[in-house]
Amino acid sequence: MRSNERGNALLTVLITSLVMVTIGMAIISSTIGGAKRTEVRETDIDITYEGLKAVEEISSKLVFQLQPSKKLGIDQLTSLNINSKVAGFIQSDIIPSYQSSDTIKCITIVDVSGKNASNLLGDQCGKASSLQFHTFDLDYLSSNLTRVYEIIVHTKNPESEDGKIEKIVRKRIILSPIPSFLKYTLGSREQLNLNGSPHLVGNVYAHSLGVSEEANYQLSDQSDNTVSAPFPSIIGDLYTSYDKSNYAVMKSLVDTKQFYPHIPAPGIKQDSQFTDISFDQTYDEEVRKVLDPLNLSLGNSITQANLRNTIGQNLLSNNLLLPPIVNGILNENVQGVVKATKSITVKGLRHTGVDLIVQGDVNILANSVMNIGNIISTGNVTISNLSGDMSIGNIIAAGKVSIEANAPIKLKENIVSFDNVSIQSQNSTSIIEGNIFSGRNLTIQGDANDPDGENDEMAFDSIIYAKGKTSISNLNITGHNNPSGSGQLILISKGELLVTRMNEFQYYNDEKEKNKTDLLPDSKENIKPLQAFLYTDSDATLYGVGSLFYVNGGVFSKGNLTVNAVRGDVDNMDSIKTDLLSNQEKKLSRFIVHYNKDVLLSKLDALPRVESLSLISDEILVE
Repeated sequence: MRSNERGNALLTVLITSLVMVTIGMAIISSTIGGAKRTEVRETDIDITYEGLKAVEEISSKLVFQLQPSKKLGIDQLTSLNINSKVAGFIQSDIIPSYQSSDTIKCITIVDVSGKNASNLLGDQCGKASSLQFHTFDLDYLSSNLTRVYEIIVHTKNPESEDGKIEKIVRKRIILSPIPSFLKYTLGSREQLNLNGSPHLVGNVYAHSLGVSEEANYQLSDQSDNTVSAPFPSIIGDLYTSYDKSNYAVMKSLVDTKQFYPHIPAPGIKQDSQFTDISFDQTYDEEVRKVLDPLNLSLGNSITQANLRNTIGQNLLSNNLLLPPIVNGILNENVQGVVKATKSITVKGLRHTGVDLIVQGDVNILANSVMNIGNIISTGNVTISNLSGDMSIGNIIAAGKVSIEANAPIKLKENIVSFDNVSIQSQNSTSIIEGNIFSGRNLTIQGDANDPDGENDEMAFDSIIYAKGKTSISNLNITGHNNPSGSGQLILISKGELLVTRMNEFQYYNDEKEKNKTDLLPDSKENIKPLQAFLYTDSDATLYGVGSLFYVNGGVFSKGNLTVNAVRGDVDNMDSIKTDLLSNQEKKLSRFIVHYNKDVLLSKLDALPRVESLSLISDEILVE
C-alpha cells in the first residue's frame, strides 16, 4: 500500500512538472512571439515614416527648383518639355540620394493629368506599375503647364531585420502657374485677425496672426460692439513666410491652445516661395484678349479715351447706315448689326443676335424675351430686364455698365467697362458665363428687402477683375454648371473688398456640428455656400455675426484681413448678447470657408500672371 502511494506521488510530481514546463514553454514562446510581433510592428511604423519623410523631402526639393533661374523655372518650361524636365530632375537629383538607403527600395513619379497614367521614369519601380490611379483628363495639356503628379516611394525593411515588410507611400501634387493665394482657405500677406469663432477647413496663410475671443459687430444704429465667442477652428495647417517674431507669436497661440478646443490645434509650416500676382499687367493683357477679336485693339494704351476713338474709327466710320430710331427708341424689327451715332433706347428686339454699336449710351428696358449679340458703346450701358429671359454676348463700354435683373439674364461672353460695373439680381437667378473687367468699382447685389428670405442669386463661371473697391451684398453666389463641370467665381479686386449681409439672420436647420471630420453643415442644408475665391490687393473685413458667410473656395487679402464670427443662431443684432448667452460650442459657425482645390485645375488662361510654378500638396496614401 505504501509503495502504491509512493508511486502515485511520483506520478503526480511528474505530471505537475510536465504541466509547469509546458506552461513555462508557452509563456516563453508567447514572449518571444510578442517580441517578434512588436519588432515587426516597429519596423512597419519605421518604414512607413521613412516613406512619408521621403515624399515630403522630394516635394520640398521640387519647390526649391521651381524658383526663377532654377532647373524647373517657369522660363525654362513648355507644355512639351515639362514632363521630361521633371523626370530628369527626379532621375539626377532625387534617386541617387536614396540609392544607399536600407529602407527605400524604389522611387518614381507618375503623371495623372490626362486620360491615362504615365510613369515618367518607365516601369522600373516594381509595384508602381500595378497600382490603380485616379486620372484627371485635363483638356489643356498642350497649352498649359499645369500637371498633376503622384510621387511614389516603395519602402522595405532593413536587411538586418527579419521578415519582409514593404509599403507604398503615394503623394499627389499639383504643379501650376497660379498665384499662391489660390492655395489657401483664408489668408493675408500682412496681419490676419481671427476674432471670435470662424471655421476654416483647409490651410491658412498669415504673415502675422492675431486671435481673439471677442467678435466685432455693428448695432442697428451703426454703433460698434463686441460679443464673446469660442476661439477659431482650423482643420488644416498655418503657413507663414518665416519671420522670427511672427513665428514665435503663432507658436505661442498654438501652444497656449487659443483655438477651438474640440479639434486638434493647427500645425505651423513655412511657405518661403509665396507667389504674388501682378494685377495691372494681367488686367491689361486680359482686356486685350477680349477687345482684339472685336476689332478694338488698343495696343499699349488701355484707356477710356483710346477705346472711344477706336470704336469710332474701326466700327462706325465706314458704310454707316442710320438705323430706324424714333424719339431715341430703336425699332424692334432691326436685325444684323445696328450702328448709331447717338444714344439709343431698346425696348424690344424681335430678331436674335442683333449687335448694337453706338456712339453714346445704350439703354435697354425689356419686358419680353430678348437674345442680344454684342453691345459696344462709347458711353454707358444700362440694362433693366423687367420680364422674360434675356441673353447677351459681349458688353464693351467706355462708361459705366449697370444691369438690373428682375427676370433672369444670361451673360454669354464678357463685360469690359472703363468705369463702374453694377449687377443686381432681384427675385431671380442670373447666369454669368464670361469674365468681367471693371475699370473702377464693382458692385454685385441682390434685393435688400426680401420679405420671404433670400431668393436673389447669381450663378458664375467666370473671373472678375475690379480696379477699384468691390462690394457684394444681399444675394447668393453659386457655381454655374456647364459641360466641363461646376463653375465658380474668382474675384480679384485691387481695392477694398466688402462682403456684407449674406444670408442675414438665417441659420442652418440643424445647428449642431455632426460631421466630426470637417465640422461642416450637412450638404442637404437650406443655406447654399458661395462658390468663390475672393482676393483683394488691399484690406478686407468680413463678418459672420448677423450675416451667415459660407464659402466653398477661399478668401485672401494682400493687405490686412479681419474676420469676425460667432457660433449659433442670431436673429436680431440688438439682442445678440442675450441670444448667445447659451454655450456656442459644438454649434456651426456663422463664418465658414471650405477650401476647394478644383479651381487649380480650371480657368487657368485668365488667372493672374506669376513668375514661377506653385506646388500644391494633395492627398497622401499609404498602402
